[in-house]
Amino acid sequence: MNIVQKYGGCYLKNMEDVSAIASHLAQNRENFDSLVLVTAAMQEIAEAMSARAAKLDVEIGSDKLDALFSAAEQQTAALMAAALEKEGLQTEVIEDIRGTSLSEVEVFAGKHELQIDKVEKALRKGVIPVVAGFQGIGTYGSENVQGRYGAAATAVAIAAGLGCDCQLYGNTKGIYTREPAEEGRVIEKISYEEAMELIMLGTSDLESRAIELAKAFGIKVYVGPAMKAEKSGGTYIMDRSLIVQEAAVTGLTVSDDIVVYTLKGLPTDGDRIAELFELLSDLAVNIDMISQQTCSEHCCAVSFSCSKDKVSEIDMAFEVNQRMRELEIFKQDDLSLVSLVGVGMASHVGVAGRVFSVLAQQNIRHYNITTSEISISVAIDSVQKAAAVVSLSEAFSL
Repeated sequence: MNIVQKYGGCYLKNMEDVSAIASHLAQNRENFDSLVLVTAAMQEIAEAMSARAAKLDVEIGSDKLDALFSAAEQQTAALMAAALEKEGLQTEVIEDIRGTSLSEVEVFAGKHELQIDKVEKALRKGVIPVVAGFQGIGTYGSENVQGRYGAAATAVAIAAGLGCDCQLYGNTKGIYTREPAEEGRVIEKISYEEAMELIMLGTSDLESRAIELAKAFGIKVYVGPAMKAEKSGGTYIMDRSLIVQEAAVTGLTVSDDIVVYTLKGLPTDGDRIAELFELLSDLAVNIDMISQQTCSEHCCAVSFSCSKDKVSEIDMAFEVNQRMRELEIFKQDDLSLVSLVGVGMASHVGVAGRVFSVLAQQNIRHYNITTSEISISVAIDSVQKAAAVVSLSEAFSL
């Protein structure tokens, strides 16, 4: 069988890790017919490059960032290929598989971003293609250099082109029923939709872009502990139709340092509301929740939540905008966002009632609320986060 494996994060810190991966693959070569290996940047290389870039004390352009990212990945791929050949395996380093366009618009239109003919040619020769992880898929900033983002999305895209499964090995060793991971249990199977919700609403460093691609092309993804002969202890991410879902809630996740803004006195014609969210978009504010309440026939209040790191920019923008200064603006900080996720919510009644009943019994005050077909998120005071997590986990057997 063909398989695409991606290594990064805690499994790729230094040359000792490179050698350990190569040794493991050599010992287990009989477990796969054809292997494609995708490597993120080795931690030592990424950190050194990040430190050099920081010395410039200047914002680096996207084209320069692409070159910076890919250089770190290419060095790691070359070293991994050399380590594999030392173990007696034939390899070929593939640095660039970019197509004519890497536009995100084309991905959402169902078009493939990468040209994998080099990968296919290497497989036909019976060698292991070792592909540099960063191929420019998605949008990443300079803060992601050390995070070594992009390799998981590349691995899934290659698996889509080959029509095979993908295994992602990094800091995320599975998706858990609750956070922190050591307090929950690993979810054996989860749908793409649930995985993306838990990633976006929580603190996992699993690339949401990779799961988006997997969903678009129907690729089964395994996220778990690396270098184990049997694929156990991790999570398979797949189409929801392949999963027998009995429980209403699959997992619970928490995001800290949340701020809720409420703006009162907005006209209901929509013009001022559009201006508000265009302003937030210009500031690159990632909004978690939005709610609108009608106060009168021509007046409403709008609330939204976001991460604390954007507060100073938002406050300044509101201060200099005359139309925003005319409004009553309230800000609540020191909040946490607790989210329950599960495709079973679509077929189970009473989930919302149970959530709010549990919070009421524990005297946990909640603020902004948002729901989707498969999730319920509530903003609560951070000091009550632990109580909320424990009580909701017990209520839904997480």
